Amino acid sequence: MLDPIALATPHVGAVLQARPVNGFVGNQTFRLETRDGVYYLKAGPTVADEADACRRARSVGVPAPEVVASPAEYVIMRELPGGPLAADSPDLGAVLRTVGERIRRVHTIVDVSASWADRLWKVLDGLDVLPDGLAARVRAVVPGFVEYVAGVTPALLHGDLHLRHVYAEGPELTGILDWGDATYGDPLFDLARLSMAGPEVTAAFLAGYGVVDAPARTLSMYRALWSLIALQAEHAAGGDWIQPHLGTIAREIG
Repeated sequence: MLDPIALATPHVGAVLQARPVNGFVGNQTFRLETRDGVYYLKAGPTVADEADACRRARSVGVPAPEVVASPAEYVIMRELPGGPLAADSPDLGAVLRTVGERIRRVHTIVDVSASWADRLWKVLDGLDVLPDGLAARVRAVVPGFVEYVAGVTPALLHGDLHLRHVYAEGPELTGILDWGDATYGDPLFDLARLSMAGPEVTAAFLAGYGVVDAPARTLSMYRALWSLIALQAEHAAGGDWIQPHLGTIAREIG
């Protein structure tokens, strides 16, 4: 078990209180109250990539969390203002338009050395988490799609773009957080993940992001792949959020 106070004190000063908070089952996350404000300490297998993604996003004007320390085994980030954007907020459209504009900036950050196809082939190596019948359907359908998108220029992706990761104060976007699934790949993957929140959310996001060529089948396949990635992570960490992901995969691959 981590000692968050001992780890954080050299970076943020005296910690008045540290308490664990819920997060992904593969991570340990603590909320730290200090005289200088509130910070979060997160430890887990992807914290180095998360810190790098936050820094890169902030470099293009995106309100990602400010990283104050990122040793190899953990990351400390300053708390963002505001709170999670509610689906019934009267300011939903205004905030999501800004999110779309900011994520468009994120997608200008590219890494031509990355291989989106290789990332997806690794996902398909982990089909043992699926029931046999569903695994067979994925093997029959998804490899052809991976070949179809293999030539995309890999852009920085948030990886889990969802309302709960958007912070706002009224109509003002104050933060896009939780970059632990950040990777380099097809920008349509982020759009597909967001589209799982429904057409109203998607339309408001695209009002800021701009026009995209997003075939319905491509978005369906990416929703299935996102759910497969999430299922694999849950399974590896001993989580139990399984059935909804299985349902999404079965529905989206047709």
